This record gives sequence, structure tokens and C-alpha cells, in this order.
Amino acid sequence: MKLYPVMINLEGKKAVVVGGGTVALRKVRDLLECGAMVTVIAPEIHPDIDSLAASHVSNLIIERRHYRSGDCDGAMLVFSATDNESVNREVYAEAAGKNILVNAVDDPPNCSFFMPSWFNRNGLVVSVSTSGISPSLSARIRRDIEKNIPADIEDALSALKQARMLLREDNDFADLSSDRRGKILKQIVLDDDLFGELVDSFKNDSVKKMLLKLKTADA
Repeated sequence: MKLYPVMINLEGKKAVVVGGGTVALRKVRDLLECGAMVTVIAPEIHPDIDSLAASHVSNLIIERRHYRSGDCDGAMLVFSATDNESVNREVYAEAAGKNILVNAVDDPPNCSFFMPSWFNRNGLVVSVSTSGISPSLSARIRRDIEKNIPADIEDALSALKQARMLLREDNDFADLSSDRRGKILKQIVLDDDLFGELVDSFKNDSVKKMLLKLKTADA
């Protein structure tokens, strides 16, 4: 099975979670963190989901009842976080029939997508998947990768974000073509010394000065 990896912008989009236990809680937390409008459907709800509802009045709805046909309407993503295979099949059939992406936790036959093991470091998103074969192995590999991410990665990403913004929006770089802007950013990322200099420049509020130097050298 060939899978197509993608990062989805869920800001303001509806996501449905069927189930109200600890697995559902993890899904709800991640979805809220990504800005989704979340609906949870289950007869019994984990107390921590109720606590989240108190602090997310505008984007978390709880329906204390069993799943029923039509609950997937309008959703971009659906999660079936139950241990009931019959419910998983019902949710999958509805979502798939409406071309809505659906994931049934630990139930690959009732999934149209699989959740990777992932982490986010200030915009650096790293995800690992075994195509639903072994979530535990995905988590192990993800932890190994996470341990090797540089401690200053947040500063590095912030520096690159500022550099890209300056190259695109500052008048001193308005004469540069898109290709030349891309060349400068690529040059920084591929050269360890320049990359370190960019991070230092960010900390010293002198990113523009560094970019002007590179612009001159590239002319």
C-alpha cells in the first residue's frame, strides 16, 4: 500500500471524534492545538475532555450520546476512538461515502488515513509512520529522532522565518528575483557556518545586515 504524506491546515475546520475515553482525549487535545472546531460524540466522556470544553467554549462541542448517521456531515477529518468494531465500521462507511478522511484507532481496515507518531518544535513538524503496521515502532523511531534535534532549533526556525520575510517584503531586497531569494536561503541552510551566523544574527537583531552582505556577494 502506497500512502501520500501530507500536512493539513485544520484552523477553523470541523473535526469529529467518536468516543470519549483516554484515546479520544489525546485526539481532542491535538486537534484543538491545531485550531480545529471539534465535536466529540460519546455516551460517556472523560473528565479531562469536559475540562477542555470549559476552556474552549467556541471550538469544542460535546454530544453525550451514541454515534448516529449524519454525525460526519461537514467534517474535514473524523476519528473513531472506540473499541467497538461495529461502530468503527459504521463511521468508516459514512465518512468514506462522503469523501471525508477517517481514522479508526488501532483498526486499519476502517481507516482511510493513518496517524503518524509526531512532534512539533516551533513549526518543525516531524512525523513517522509504519502505514498502520506498528504504531509502537513509529513512536520509538520518533523518540529517537526527537532526541537528536538541536536544542536551538526554535531559534534557527525563527531566524529562517525572519530571513524569508525580509527577503520577500523588505524594500532593500525588492530587486531580487524569486530564484535569487531562494538561492540565498538555500545557501544559508546548506552551509553550517552561515546557518550558525544566521542564528547569531537573529539573537543580535542583525539578520537584515547579514542578508545584505549575502546579497552583495551574490550580485
